[in-house]
Amino acid sequence: MSIRFEKVDFEYSPNTPFAHLALKDVDLEIPMGKVTAIIGATGSGKTTLVQHLNALLMPTKGTVEVLDHRIEAGKKYARIKDLRHKVGLVFQFSEYQLFEETVLKDVAFGPKNFGASEEEANEKAKRALTTVGLDEHYYERSPLELSGGQKRRTAIAGILAMGPEILILDEPAAGLDPQGAAQMMSLFRRLNTEKGITVLIVTHNMEHVLEYCDEVVVLDEGQVLMHTDMKTFFENEEYMERANINPPAIVRFKALLRSRGLDVPSDILSIEDLAGFLSRRKKK
Repeated sequence: MSIRFEKVDFEYSPNTPFAHLALKDVDLEIPMGKVTAIIGATGSGKTTLVQHLNALLMPTKGTVEVLDHRIEAGKKYARIKDLRHKVGLVFQFSEYQLFEETVLKDVAFGPKNFGASEEEANEKAKRALTTVGLDEHYYERSPLELSGGQKRRTAIAGILAMGPEILILDEPAAGLDPQGAAQMMSLFRRLNTEKGITVLIVTHNMEHVLEYCDEVVVLDEGQVLMHTDMKTFFENEEYMERANINPPAIVRFKALLRSRGLDVPSDILSIEDLAGFLSRRKKK
């Protein structure tokens, strides 16, 4: 199974003066079991694209396939609840969605909404909170008392408690300090490697894409500009130029070294590998 878009268009406010075609003839297949970055300029269609994956938005034209679900333009879709049980979407600044009296009640809300008993929902909530690094000391605290990073973790735990197979994150590190952002991204990588959850991350942070992602999808004005693996993307300067992105620091530093006459291999994409390369060159 995979995630597939076939000839998908999406238009906001159709048949009005405000009509806007946000996705245009999108053909895309995203593999399961990987961490995929969805990147592109503001307004390129990234959030619109991922909101099709749990039927928050329905295609104006074309077909979206997610797991065993097939969503076709113009046809009523009756399995939305089942789809949203399998596909969790964490919005940007998701902490603003917290509303219950306590952290435990907030995280348990989702499982109860999908039919779990209170006891079962609480157990799922506790496991999810442990996964995001919040122990029993947080269970009875009000979400409003938490720090920004703790609120973000609580919101993510609320999605994880429902046991999704696919986790979609829209700018998950936005507003966090560098340490908090790194911890958050490491969490998503662990969810992928240890629990087998397919992760899609909408982001502008190329350092995060380089360090934590397997695949890169680039959108431009509602169309897929390219889809490739992370290493191929960052090894090819022309790809980054086409995507109109600011390369990660390691890529910029390699370009500086090349401008000074040092032929740095394109497949070096970490500080450790670059240090090793420079050390070997010095010895020679």
